[in-house]
Amino acid sequence: MCFDYGGTLDGPGSHWLPRFYALYRAAGLSLAFDRFRAAFDHATRCGYAERRVSTMDLQELIEFHVARQLDHLDVRDPRLAVRVVDSFVTSSRVALAESRRVLDRLRHRVALGVISNFYGNVDRILDEAGIGPWLTVIIDSNRVGVSKPDPAIFALAVSGLGCAAAETLYVGDSFEKDVVAAHSAGLRSGWLAVGAEQPCPAPELVDVRLHRLADVEAIIE
Repeated sequence: MCFDYGGTLDGPGSHWLPRFYALYRAAGLSLAFDRFRAAFDHATRCGYAERRVSTMDLQELIEFHVARQLDHLDVRDPRLAVRVVDSFVTSSRVALAESRRVLDRLRHRVALGVISNFYGNVDRILDEAGIGPWLTVIIDSNRVGVSKPDPAIFALAVSGLGCAAAETLYVGDSFEKDVVAAHSAGLRSGWLAVGAEQPCPAPELVDVRLHRLADVEAIIE
């Protein structure tokens, strides 16, 4: 069984983009979503390009990301930056602690892994959260040179787990990059869609729909 990281283990069903945007709005910064998306994408590109990011822990990574977001927005407000960073890191750590409890129960029954489009440091963040030692494979796109939705990144994980693709469940929050991609690679797909109101674009591609991470335990049963 493999999991996505961002929006799955660190904040079930919530991608970083809307999470950050909500934090800025809560802090009183009014800006159009498309304008913020451009800033978020800029920060993401900077993270992939900057080699030192691969050594950062969670706190350092989010400080880096927020600094690049605000640079792109031409916003100079250190207190805002601290508020957004602290809120994001705190919520991530709470979610990671809950994910750790779920994976602690699963690790005695199935082999576990993570497949993530990330900055080369997802292993450090997972180790920091106490999850890393339980994972048979950790596939970080910036380390392996291939990203979701490319089927090759899923093949690397399946090979590391030592099982067939059809025997592997992949759980993620992104319908396109997780569900569709895993299905295309021959894995079983689990869509972490928090909230019953989310419509499913293609139900035939979803093997399991999850409303919280702990729902995977019932699937194992």
